[in-house]
Amino acid sequence: MKDIIIWGATGQAIVLEEIISDMGLNIVAFFDRNKKVKSPFDNIPIFYNKDNLLAFKNKYFSVAIGGTNGKDRVSISEMLLNLGFKSISIISKNAYISKSSCIMDGVQILPNATIMPRVTIGKYSIINTSASIDHECNIGKGVHIAPNATLSGCIEVGDYSFIGSGATILPRIKIGKNVIVGAGAVVTKDINDNKIVYGIPATEQNRTEQNRTEQNRTEQNSSNIDLYINLLFYKSQAAA
Repeated sequence: MKDIIIWGATGQAIVLEEIISDMGLNIVAFFDRNKKVKSPFDNIPIFYNKDNLLAFKNKYFSVAIGGTNGKDRVSISEMLLNLGFKSISIISKNAYISKSSCIMDGVQILPNATIMPRVTIGKYSIINTSASIDHECNIGKGVHIAPNATLSGCIEVGDYSFIGSGATILPRIKIGKNVIVGAGAVVTKDINDNKIVYGIPATEQNRTEQNRTEQNRTEQNSSNIDLYINLLFYKSQAAA
């Protein structure tokens, strides 16, 4: 049985645990920067600092950070790779994945997701429960397609974008990088980078609300700087 560590110990980790078990993997530790977070499973330890991570070097990893935090998921994954950990995709046996699709490293595909022919799913993306990705879609890295979202054929989704629960994207739409599509939205036209849209049809939210949301995301990313510094420390220690 292969051992795996999970970065992140909240909702996404809980969702992944059964899939990981079904894959014949053994979770040996959780890691989280928030010391208020407890291990979601009594029999699996959780660690919060650099003193323990290198003890698990060379094991597999998955970064269980969902929501709109695609950049964090990618950054942490890349740093763990640089430290000698091994990436693995977590894929439910109950998902349908076409043989002609291309699934990149570190992807998470949850139960009842559907991935049709000639779809590409970029690194460290999440295809959540019952999401549907139709033919010839191209999904970038660090993307999160939330539960029950539907992407019709020939759609492009840029890196780090988030498609909310129950959203529908019409065929041949191009969605830029770092976009947030609200839950239940119907997207009928292309969306440029760094936009937040919602509604039927989906429209850009007013500038005040958008600035506030983007500010919150920036503050959240800034709060992870100490985490990244710690990981870089590990890298230097490992190379020494």
